[in-house]
Amino acid sequence: MAGWVSNLFKKKEFLIGVDIGASGIKLIELDLTGEKPALRNIGYAPVTGEIFSNNAISKPEKIAEQIAALLESNAVSDKRAVTAMPGPSVFTKKIKMQNMPHSELSDNIQFEAANFIPHNIDAVRLDYHVIGTSGKNQLDVLVVAVKNEIIDSFLSTLSLAGLETAVVDVDHFAVQNMFEMGYPEDISKTVALINMGARYAGINIVRDGISLFTGDIPVGGKLFTDALVAELGVAADVAEKLKRSPNGDAQYPQAKEIVDKNVEFVASEFNRQLSFFWNASGAEEGIDKIVLCGGGALVPGLVQEIAEKTGIECTLADPLRGVSVGSSFDALYLKEIGPLMGVCVGMAMRQPGDRVVWQD
Repeated sequence: MAGWVSNLFKKKEFLIGVDIGASGIKLIELDLTGEKPALRNIGYAPVTGEIFSNNAISKPEKIAEQIAALLESNAVSDKRAVTAMPGPSVFTKKIKMQNMPHSELSDNIQFEAANFIPHNIDAVRLDYHVIGTSGKNQLDVLVVAVKNEIIDSFLSTLSLAGLETAVVDVDHFAVQNMFEMGYPEDISKTVALINMGARYAGINIVRDGISLFTGDIPVGGKLFTDALVAELGVAADVAEKLKRSPNGDAQYPQAKEIVDKNVEFVASEFNRQLSFFWNASGAEEGIDKIVLCGGGALVPGLVQEIAEKTGIECTLADPLRGVSVGSSFDALYLKEIGPLMGVCVGMAMRQPGDRVVWQD
């Protein structure tokens, strides 16, 4: 969000963005001391098998080992990290509160939240961000809550990897942070940011630095992989390669048809859900643009099919667009993993105390 910017005169801390996903672990570190963020470190490690149970990390030791190996292979020496909660695990609600001192606001929001959080208030981490004013002496407040067990699973995993968690973000808002840094010319537009991972697609509809609506759709890159495995009888690693082949595969000529069929299904689902989300937001204007990121967004033909189904301009994001990249980085490697880094780049832009945050 536009207001979520740390004080320019504070010393910037080097924090490592660690995005733990169902199909891979992404790591990035940015130098925020200059006029433009500069890339310090970047890495990716694939994940095999199920590592989540109800959005909590179910295999912390396994993931911690992979994070530690990724840190070592990239010669990352800093030990403070930012991570993000999966969108489906996060409860958000915008409320109006009377304008009052910060100390009183915190207590009053805690009291109010007990009435609308769908869990026992003691079972969640709760935080808030004042996003503006409304009417006479009123504040618009975004309240965010996540179950303790989910946050704790991420914190303990990072701790096992030798990292201290400085900031806990939410993947919806991390993508928004990346978008605003990399695409300043589009900030005034109404944009649907879609981050399509392996398990789900997170949607954040934004305008002028404000999140108008967030939601999740249970379709991701794994849908294509599973369809290829089921219909062709191939292994998952083979299916992963097949779904990224724009011209099909001579050995499996049916693969392209299977992918295309599911591309049409996913695009139709996005169209249906975007209409639902937008109506639920209560906004009158239409959506100007759709921006996709995440590994699932790389399936050939998906961007074009979404544009056709929705009638809205749709583009694939370049998460590193607003980042200065030195010549020491492998251009081919960055081209391969760069599109996966939307959440990670947004997290690496964070600093302690700059906005909604759970700190360990």
